[in-house]
Amino acid sequence: MRHFLILTTMLLLMVHAPLHADSKDTPVATGELLKDFVHPPVNFSPGAESNSEARKYQGIPTIERTPGGRLWAGWYAGPINEDRFNYVMAAISDDDGNTWSDLKFVINPDGDGPRRASDPCFWLDPSGKLWLFWWMNGGGLNVTMSITTENPDAVNPNWTEPRALFPGVMINKPIVTKNGEWLMPAAIWRQDDSCRVMVSKDQGRTWALRGAANVPANRRNCDEPMLVERQDGSLWLLVRTSSYGIGDSVSTDAGRTWTEVKDHLQQTTSRFHIQRLASGNLLLIKHNGIDERARGRNHLTAYLSADDGKSWKGGLLLDARDTVSYPDATQAPDGTIYVIYDWNRADEKHILLTTFTEADVLAGKYQSSKARQRVLINHATGVNSKPWLKKQRVTSLNKHETAAVLLKKPGAQLEPVNGEIRDIKLGEAIFSNRSYAFHDKLPSFLQDGKFIFSPMEQTEVVCTTSGVVYVVTPLPDRNRDSVTDELQKQGFELVSIPEFVLFLMPGGREIPGNVCSVYQRRVSAGDRIKFGKWGVVITKPE
Repeated sequence: MRHFLILTTMLLLMVHAPLHADSKDTPVATGELLKDFVHPPVNFSPGAESNSEARKYQGIPTIERTPGGRLWAGWYAGPINEDRFNYVMAAISDDDGNTWSDLKFVINPDGDGPRRASDPCFWLDPSGKLWLFWWMNGGGLNVTMSITTENPDAVNPNWTEPRALFPGVMINKPIVTKNGEWLMPAAIWRQDDSCRVMVSKDQGRTWALRGAANVPANRRNCDEPMLVERQDGSLWLLVRTSSYGIGDSVSTDAGRTWTEVKDHLQQTTSRFHIQRLASGNLLLIKHNGIDERARGRNHLTAYLSADDGKSWKGGLLLDARDTVSYPDATQAPDGTIYVIYDWNRADEKHILLTTFTEADVLAGKYQSSKARQRVLINHATGVNSKPWLKKQRVTSLNKHETAAVLLKKPGAQLEPVNGEIRDIKLGEAIFSNRSYAFHDKLPSFLQDGKFIFSPMEQTEVVCTTSGVVYVVTPLPDRNRDSVTDELQKQGFELVSIPEFVLFLMPGGREIPGNVCSVYQRRVSAGDRIKFGKWGVVITKPE
């Protein structure tokens, strides 16, 4: 599954809206959303800054088919990995996906600035207008953006200016209900009522908050909810959750109130895809067996349901390899299903297409004339040096004998800006958006400490007293996500404590990337500690 920035505010007007059965839809004040927020430019003549060699990471694709048969594919990329430098791009195919164009445009908010553009989603509305949604961070919020074109089959389509729609992260296609409303899920990551449902009654011109489903705190992840209107008129929401896989919730009042999200289907921690096909059947794409949890992002498989998800049939294996993920799909009038997904985002960086029919899914094999596998849409060629791969053996641990002597108590009192303070307990979760748990190899002097329980991607605390603070993170040659540089800039120093394994991977595996070291700093009241992915702040206050 894929890493994101965290919401830092409570989403202005919307967070306070009552979500009861008699509640009214709460309009979005876009003027408020746009405070300190700059619309990103859409570059229709992208240059060397985003060419194949410049893209060292790319994935999370989307696909849509126009009335004229053109295929639009989008994804995002960056010069390093998932970070503030990410930008969105698009390509087209006019021969049913056999060959693909160079980049048609790039949406890059501010180059090396603090904003990122991520998770694009193409969608064709009932009028034939093509939408591109994506989210970006700005003004302290994650905001869903859009551009549209009414002539997507033209040589040079006319696209609108980017527009902010509402707070939250939208990664999946909207649905149009039987009464003509447009409903779109928007994730408010890792908060109460985080699976929000937005509604438009005027074909996307304005949006309002309809209601929200709540993922229990111990299951909360990036959410990535998807909506289906069932035959009986109820709304079914499926959502990515941590630890288990796919949770679900139901609304019988048009999305105003929802049942609490319950575990539904086993799934690796990654995005799935569900949609209503023209036949009335539901298409589900997930990793591995229908209720089988994969150990990784592999065995991407398609299933069909004729009874609104009560049972699933077929099982067409789309790609068995590791690191295949984030499917999106669309369907042609002749019934052909187009599925786009990524493979090996940081290494091979492939954006791939597969096509099939419902008959192929039911048969469990590619047998129709429409069937194609692993059609290459795009392949970025940028190369990261990957120094973290140099140490392949977990058992070869650095002793840090020449590092600084460990500073002892008292530990500083800390106030998290995001997250909460918890007692360290072996076997319990380390991050609020991951299932990773403290391993028993954690150094004993830290096991009676307190830590900041926050998302893996962002940690920020304020020191309310003076004292000693520790941060646990891998060395740069262990893991590309080491925050060593950020810590050293803030006055932290490496401690003479040998390396250790902080947590295990699924299946109980120890990997070099989870081998950590301890950094320390003596802080004063009012000091602020802040870094990205990933480290763990630990203190031992008296």
